[in-house]
Amino acid sequence: MGDRELAALYERWGFSLYRRCLAYLGNEAEAQDAVQEVFARAIEAAPRFRAESSPAAWLRQIADNLCIDLLRRRRRNPVRGDASDDERAGDTLDRFTAPSGEHLILAHRLILSLQPDAARIAVLYFLDGMTQEEVAVETGLSRRTIGKRLQAIVSAAHTLIANPEPGA
Repeated sequence: MGDRELAALYERWGFSLYRRCLAYLGNEAEAQDAVQEVFARAIEAAPRFRAESSPAAWLRQIADNLCIDLLRRRRRNPVRGDASDDERAGDTLDRFTAPSGEHLILAHRLILSLQPDAARIAVLYFLDGMTQEEVAVETGLSRRTIGKRLQAIVSAAHTLIANPEPGA
């Protein structure tokens, strides 16, 4: 895969990957940095790219792995004086109305509360709009397992909505 092909992938998928990273990370600057890192990793991994897989699926996988790693590091090594996750999510709210902002904060808190595999399933299904079958193919899990995990994710979302305050 050459520079021209990667530039075309960036043009086609850059914004979608940004939205994905923003959903995971809840901060515009971190999401922008993550997208740049996704493409840096794609350039590095390009010689190993298997043409039988979709470039979009490949880039989503890189983004998912990167964002999940960043979230794990954030949980393990909180920086003193750093913004809380809710404040970080609030950074993206300046241009949104209150209902949209509230939903964004709740979605970010939900993703942070999930195990990495469940967070990936939630992003693929709810953000990317994939069917359960498509999520199953993307993750290598059965459709039935995806259905069960989505039920658990929806249950967690209902609990979060019922207790919107952090730690409630």
